[in-house]
Amino acid sequence: MPSANNNDHYQWVKFLEHWGLFLTMLAVVLFASLSLSIFNFFRTLHGPAWLLLLGGSFAFILSGSALITWAKLPAYRSGRFFTFGVKSVPGEIARHYKWGWRLFLFGVALSLGLLLST
Repeated sequence: MPSANNNDHYQWVKFLEHWGLFLTMLAVVLFASLSLSIFNFFRTLHGPAWLLLLGGSFAFILSGSALITWAKLPAYRSGRFFTFGVKSVPGEIARHYKWGWRLFLFGVALSLGLLLST
């Protein structure tokens, strides 16, 4: 008697044989539509909305930098200035380091999006 695990795998294989191409094309269309709408948003951005987004991107970059610096402070105090990655910070504040990088990179992405505006 086959195990339930093998049977479940076979059902997914059958499902993907029939619907895999459709799901792939749907994902491509959704990704292209989302990308074009984001591109169009940044292309038509001007005036006060542009300034607001600029301030927001700077706020994200500065808050992310502050979190990264705060998380790396124990490493800096011990004399390790050129360390990289989450393993270079103490474990209890590693999540602050990760969130700092997320905020920083989101701010950079917003700033790069502002370069598309006219």
